[in-house]
Amino acid sequence: MQENQDQNPMDNKVDNQVENQQVQDDAVQKIAELEQKATDLNDKLLRTLAELDNVRRRAREDMEKASKYAISNFVSELVLVVENFLMASENAPRSEIEQVPAIKNYADAIVMTEKELLKILEKNQVKRIYPLNQPFDHNFHEAIAQIESELEEGTVVQVIQSGYTISDRLIRPALVGVAKPKA
Repeated sequence: MQENQDQNPMDNKVDNQVENQQVQDDAVQKIAELEQKATDLNDKLLRTLAELDNVRRRAREDMEKASKYAISNFVSELVLVVENFLMASENAPRSEIEQVPAIKNYADAIVMTEKELLKILEKNQVKRIYPLNQPFDHNFHEAIAQIESELEEGTVVQVIQSGYTISDRLIRPALVGVAKPKA
């Protein structure tokens, strides 16, 4: 106790001021740290919200694409049937059809079925590509032959196999013969 009494009251005051200054400095430093943490957490929160929005947008786009193109595989197989009906109609013996009523009924049934199939495809945004006498387009056509012709070079002069698209996606390119100048 003697020691406490021996200390100068001024020293106590200075010690208290130093101690108070240290507490204030610690408080200011702690506030700065907390403000930095708050800023960092706010930044992380904003980034997380932005990423969440991106994930939602991508998921919505994927769902739209999936529903839009879900029938692609089915359609790619169905177009083979459509093409067979079209080939049957094109190659039907016209003279015999007109002479025999039973054959005429059969040919009419094929044509009706063909039309119904094309309507169903069209309803589902499936379009047939039959580019005869049109300019060659590498986005929708696949050239498998060059044929000498009077038509302008690059014009489709023969369609070997029709192509098909669903909405804006190519299901199957049209196989074509393209005009080249006569030698």
